[in-house]
Amino acid sequence: MHIHLIFGVDDGPKEIEESIGMLEQAAQEGVKILIATPHKRYGMFEYDIGTVEKNYEELKIKAEELGIRLCLGCEYHACSEMISDLKEGKVHTLCDTDYVLCEFAFSTEDSEMEDAVYRLIANGYKPIIAHVERYRAIQKRPTFCRELRKKGAYIQVNAGSLVGEDGGILRKTARFLLKHELVDVIASDAHGTKYRRSALAKAYRYVVKRYTEDYAKELFTEITWDIMNSATKCERKASDE
Repeated sequence: MHIHLIFGVDDGPKEIEESIGMLEQAAQEGVKILIATPHKRYGMFEYDIGTVEKNYEELKIKAEELGIRLCLGCEYHACSEMISDLKEGKVHTLCDTDYVLCEFAFSTEDSEMEDAVYRLIANGYKPIIAHVERYRAIQKRPTFCRELRKKGAYIQVNAGSLVGEDGGILRKTARFLLKHELVDVIASDAHGTKYRRSALAKAYRYVVKRYTEDYAKELFTEITWDIMNSATKCERKASDE
């Protein structure tokens, strides 16, 4: 539920061939559902929704051939325009549900994170905070995630961080959060087949070995299924109307 798969829209693949390669890698890892999350960050990644949707539709066909259900979302870099952009449909929420994947600058203060979480929840959204182990505020005080969860946020950790592919401080923070049950979902945040490739299978094996298979299944699948169930309900409601 966090992967930069759509070609030509952000710092993920530039060409469709690389996107297809990522789909093939995902299939090899046993992935059945993918929610593509192109960046939205003012001044850097504009999330041209027309291009995003067009390229997504091209990849959706290939994903189906590989036995993967491909859905669309966004990784939104929190800012003052976030709520209005979501409400006006300028970006996709995860599978067009109430779930929103949001990220912050690495130096963001904890009070700013709390404010963004509050605004999202107050407007009816369910925030999932992307790769929390990267933020200095959480590296300094990992238990801050407990406060964010109490406010209604979900905590996402990158698979690569957990298995040590992104540096020692990220591994230390991710493993602390996992040990203290402060993680809701582990995702790949993959950007390509070679650079920042998926480490999902490796991370899954780590969690099974260090904890239990039930815990691994919870972290790798539960929220994605919740999102898919919410999407199905939205689709049924729309068809009834």
